[in-house]
Amino acid sequence: MAGLFQVLWGKPDRKFGKAKVLNGSDGEPLLLPSGGGGGADVTKICTRAFAVDLDADGDLDLVSGNFRGTFAWFEGLGGGKFAAESKWIEGGSGLLRNELQVDAHSDPFLVDWDGDGDFDLLSGSAQGGAFLFPNEGTKSAPRFGARVTLLEPAGHAPGGGGFGEAQLKGPGASTRVWADDIDGDGKLDLLVGDSVTLQFPLEGNDEAKTRELLTAWDAEQAKLMEKMVPRADGSLDEAAQEAWQKHYETRKDVVREEMTGFVWLLRGK
Repeated sequence: MAGLFQVLWGKPDRKFGKAKVLNGSDGEPLLLPSGGGGGADVTKICTRAFAVDLDADGDLDLVSGNFRGTFAWFEGLGGGKFAAESKWIEGGSGLLRNELQVDAHSDPFLVDWDGDGDFDLLSGSAQGGAFLFPNEGTKSAPRFGARVTLLEPAGHAPGGGGFGEAQLKGPGASTRVWADDIDGDGKLDLLVGDSVTLQFPLEGNDEAKTRELLTAWDAEQAKLMEKMVPRADGSLDEAAQEAWQKHYETRKDVVREEMTGFVWLLRGK
């Protein structure tokens, strides 16, 4: 359960070397700090790195998201080297890891969103959406405020409730964001990548029939979920799990599903 950072060093011919694990100043691989507690340490995995001079000292620092949805940074030491220990990104009143957070899979992008000369923090999340943490500090001592929702999360509902691409109205789940002036009009635009599962009726079924079949399938799944109540020791009934799995595998007999993703452009106003 250790999320490594890897770097492809640039070459003079604009090609890149093979990926290598990025080590800290102590010669050991850079790792996010432990989240503590029992179970899987999900603060250390699903690292998503962004290079930026966060403290305005002239060196690139490394900001990272993680599975839990929090943000940490490794201070840059110059020459592609970084401090061995990371720090949690500061919230409104100190190092408040639980306040500066998205639901899961934080994906930092730093940009001067409000045009006041310092870096603000943007992120997507596992549930989708786009979020802003405005910098309420300074360029050299950033302190990020409460989360602002720029785009409501769509969640993981397959295909947005309809069939094919035509019914999609906006970004789905597992969003990753990038801000830039795409059209050169002087305003920041927002690029949002997503993940979505498109649904298509099986051959011989129309959309009305497929909706009917899906409604029945969902109802049966809900019944089976009610039986999957954890025992006192936290384990699940094996028969209930097996019944749920068998039912899940029948979904392919109801609807054809295709997992894909898109990049959406939200133009700045």
